[in-house]
Amino acid sequence: MPMLSPEELKSRKFATTLAGEDLLTNRSHAVMEGSTQHFYLGYAYPGSGEADPVWMIKRISLFEDGTTATKFAAGEARFDQAWSDHASLTYA
Repeated sequence: MPMLSPEELKSRKFATTLAGEDLLTNRSHAVMEGSTQHFYLGYAYPGSGEADPVWMIKRISLFEDGTTATKFAAGEARFDQAWSDHASLTYA
């Protein structure tokens, strides 16, 4: 499979599970908010800066009762966010 350019990544929508995610730059961050734990996962084209708007970011929330919810920044699985903003973005 050929490597996708940053422009191609920004314009594509991907399923929740990325095939070949090991080919992408990855970032993660965990935060406790009350009794809920949030895991932020970011994926971008190799060599992307954390402030570049080329990241797909999802938040997985683990609730006290053991249930989870997975949401994407701005409500879509698109490569158009900055990892440096992951904690302040809106997830839907």
